[in-house]
Amino acid sequence: MYDLVSLGEILLRLSPPRFQRLRQASQFDIWTGGAQLNVAANLARLGKRTAFVSKLPDNELGWLARDRIAAYGVDPAHLQFVPGARMGVVYVDFSATPRVSTSIFDRQDSAASTIQPGDFRWDEILTGTRLAHTDGIVPGLSASCADAALEFLRAARARGCTTTFDVNYREHLWTPDRARARFVQLLEHVDILATNRNVSEQVFGFGDRDEDLVKRYRDEFGCKIVCLTHREIPSVLHGAWNSMALYDNKIIRGRRLEFDVIDRFGTGDAWFAGFLYGYLEGDIEHGLNFGNALCALAHTIEGDVVQTSISEVQGLLRGADLRIKR
Repeated sequence: MYDLVSLGEILLRLSPPRFQRLRQASQFDIWTGGAQLNVAANLARLGKRTAFVSKLPDNELGWLARDRIAAYGVDPAHLQFVPGARMGVVYVDFSATPRVSTSIFDRQDSAASTIQPGDFRWDEILTGTRLAHTDGIVPGLSASCADAALEFLRAARARGCTTTFDVNYREHLWTPDRARARFVQLLEHVDILATNRNVSEQVFGFGDRDEDLVKRYRDEFGCKIVCLTHREIPSVLHGAWNSMALYDNKIIRGRRLEFDVIDRFGTGDAWFAGFLYGYLEGDIEHGLNFGNALCALAHTIEGDVVQTSISEVQGLLRGADLRIKR
C-alpha cells in the first residue's frame, strides 16, 4: 500500500516574523510539522506513497493539521479525531549570531499523547507497506505512547516491513535514564537506525570513535543499518552536515555539504527522508548523499517540510550552480 507509514504527533509551530523575539510578538507565522510527520511529508514530496498515523483534536486546529497533512501528499485516512483534546504547539523565535534561538513546547496532554496499543488496525495499515517509521519523541509523550510505539514496530516486523527509527531524544520530555530504558525495548525491533554523537553520549553513554560507536548499536540492538549524522553550526546562520552508515560490517561515508541557515527546524527529518529515498532508489551511499543534499536545502527554506524537487537535489550533488535560473 505505502512506501512508508509513520506513527507520531503533529505540532503547530508559531513564530513571530522578521527575527522578533517571542516577548515582542503581536502576530505569529503558523507552520505544521513534527519529526515523524516531516519524514512522511518529505518522502511524499519526492513522489513516494506515505501515510501518517496519529490522533488530533476534533476541532478547527485538528482539521487545519489534517488539511496540511493532505496538502503535503501524505494520506490522512488513518488519523483519529478526539473530542475535547488539545493540539500540541511549539513557539519559536529565530535569531542571528550571537543570540540563540528559543523554542517553547506546549504539548502535555495533547491528543497524540493519548495514543495507546489497540488504537489502530495495523494489519490493514501495514500490509504491503515497505517502511514503518517512528522515533524517540513518540515514546516520550506518555507511557501509553511508548507501549503503542512498541506495538507498531512489532506489528510492522510481523508483516514484513523494514522498520526505521530516529533516536531523537528530547530533554523536555524525559530524563536520559527513562529514555534509555524505553529505547532499549524499542531498538531490538529496528532495522534502520539514525542517531548522532550527542544523544549517543547523553542517553547511552557511548563515547567511542564514530566507527566504534555505530558498531555498538549494531552489536547491542541488532540494527541492520546504523546511520550517524554530524551537524556543524559555527554560527547561527551558517552550518554544515555529513553522515555515515554501518552496513554489513562496512563503513560508508556521505559527502559533507555546507549551507546558510534560514530555518533549521525539521532539517534532521529531511536528512532521514532523503536517506530513505536514496536507499529505496539506489543503495546506502546514494542514500547518505541524497539525504545530505536534501538536508542542506532544507536549511535554506522556511517551514518543517522541504519545498524542493528531485532534480534540484540531484543538481546540488553534481555541484551547486548559484546563477539565477531564468
